[in-house]
Amino acid sequence: MNIAALQKLLPSGRPDTPEAFLKQGRRPETRTLVVCLGDSITQGQVSANYVDALTQRLGPKGYQFVNAGVNGDLAFNVSKRLDAVIACRPDIVTLLVGTNDINARYDASWEQRYRKGQGLSVPPSLEFYIENIEAIVTRLQTETDARVALIEVPILGEDLSGRMNALVRDYNQALHVLAARRGLTCLPLHARLIELLPATHRPPPYAGDVTAILWATLGSMLLRRSWDEVARRNGLIALTDHIHLSDRSAAVVAELIGAFLERTRG
Repeated sequence: MNIAALQKLLPSGRPDTPEAFLKQGRRPETRTLVVCLGDSITQGQVSANYVDALTQRLGPKGYQFVNAGVNGDLAFNVSKRLDAVIACRPDIVTLLVGTNDINARYDASWEQRYRKGQGLSVPPSLEFYIENIEAIVTRLQTETDARVALIEVPILGEDLSGRMNALVRDYNQALHVLAARRGLTCLPLHARLIELLPATHRPPPYAGDVTAILWATLGSMLLRRSWDEVARRNGLIALTDHIHLSDRSAAVVAELIGAFLERTRG
């Protein structure tokens, strides 16, 4: 089985996408509409679903959440599908994207996979990532009245000394610079995930293996294992397959966004 075959097994027609929202509209009890924008970590089909956690926690308080995550997206792809997000007329938009931008730099085969699958016309780079984040923020700030929050890129693999996490740190540093320049909050997800890893943790290295994603997803879908259990079986804590979030990590995202929403409402 490959990624394309796995995608066919994933449920379709979810009720919380931007397209679904535009058909249904705001619920009568909605006081604050939040669009969570991002990649598979936000979509929550091959990763623990933090948007569902937010809905369960804050839905009764008048918040309605739209899940605008799409598997495999880079910042470039997100920048090309903002029309539906803007049409939702959100009060808040959170943006969590960058894992695929960095993972596309793992090796030549990963770059080719992303360039073919995601339609990249240029090699992935930090400069290209920030250019697209800037474009996303500009459209959201000029075409909506939404308050925008950026979210740090998560760790990529749990070996914090490795090359991929060095890239994550570079991307997050640039993200904070952009956030400061545009007057935005940047939620410290990366730092909070590192706190989940004990000093004695000796994780297996991230080897760029696509099958890890497949087996992790099938373990959740078919064997009904929790994402924390999937992570544990892979010798990991914060991540299930070196890329996607365990339940405990998704709870961190929900906590960070929830605290931001409470501050914003206050």
